[in-house]
Amino acid sequence: MSTTKTAVNNNHVQSSDGTRWSPEERPCPGCGSNATRKLGSRGGEAHRHGKGIKTTIVRCLHCEVIYTKPTLIPLDNPYEQHSAEEYFHLHDSQIKTNAGNDLAAFAEEVLGTTGKMLEVGCGRGELLLGAMNRGWSVYGIEMTEDFAEVARSKGIDIEHSSVEQSKSLDQTYDVILLAAILEHLYDPIATLNKVHAALRPGGLVFIDVPNERSLTMRIGNCYMRLRGTDWTVNLSPTFSPFHVVGFSPKSLAAVLNSTGFRVLHLDVERWNNSLPEGRGLIDKVERLGLNAIQKVGSVINMADGIRCWAVRE
Repeated sequence: MSTTKTAVNNNHVQSSDGTRWSPEERPCPGCGSNATRKLGSRGGEAHRHGKGIKTTIVRCLHCEVIYTKPTLIPLDNPYEQHSAEEYFHLHDSQIKTNAGNDLAAFAEEVLGTTGKMLEVGCGRGELLLGAMNRGWSVYGIEMTEDFAEVARSKGIDIEHSSVEQSKSLDQTYDVILLAAILEHLYDPIATLNKVHAALRPGGLVFIDVPNERSLTMRIGNCYMRLRGTDWTVNLSPTFSPFHVVGFSPKSLAAVLNSTGFRVLHLDVERWNNSLPEGRGLIDKVERLGLNAIQKVGSVINMADGIRCWAVRE
């Protein structure tokens, strides 16, 4: 979604694709602190392809959560600019279905049985399909209608709703999945509180998020300084995939503890992130460099992804 032109109207910023954003000054979404350190600018003129709208990325000095200041809140659903096929074009459906099978198998080992599973922000529903194939009763919440329809076509019970308005979270579950969702939420604490209330005592929550303190991110930010810019590579608040809040292993554990969860298992893993294809020498060198950095990061426990299982106390 290229949004190089912007317009301001009644304190709203409108990107060239028609999405309207409202700038709001908000405290840290992890702990409520206002003490921050600027990491750099992201989006618009602070993006190599001009995607999104320029905003400032900061890190909380208390809990290490990364967020935007000001926070640009969408007045429209920016995901609806993309079909499910477009938005998930880098996702292999069979791999994700297999991953859902593996998640359900792990939960069975911990709980001793199958049960009732909910995924918040379920996208096309592949993880739930994998669990359903193992005998789990599965349900999903998805706010983008096109994504929800694809999931429904797999025979999954999907509620088309935002997290805030969801009725599914009024029910009780054995397992709730927050797979690649927490980084998309402007108020992750509120969602974790809802998830805590919707899990039975001893129930499990699964979370995976990007590691915003990975070796890739740290070296990427240093590289931007070497190129003479104040850009950062953290988050993507106004362009796909719309990551608005970022975590490290430390900050994720902190927000889980603060919302009544006990971390059962938390580790980092390599993700196969890649740069867009380019023919120039610099493009090729950057891709080779990224691959090398990801390999080293996975060896020294600073890989690009965080996976976590936690228990509802």
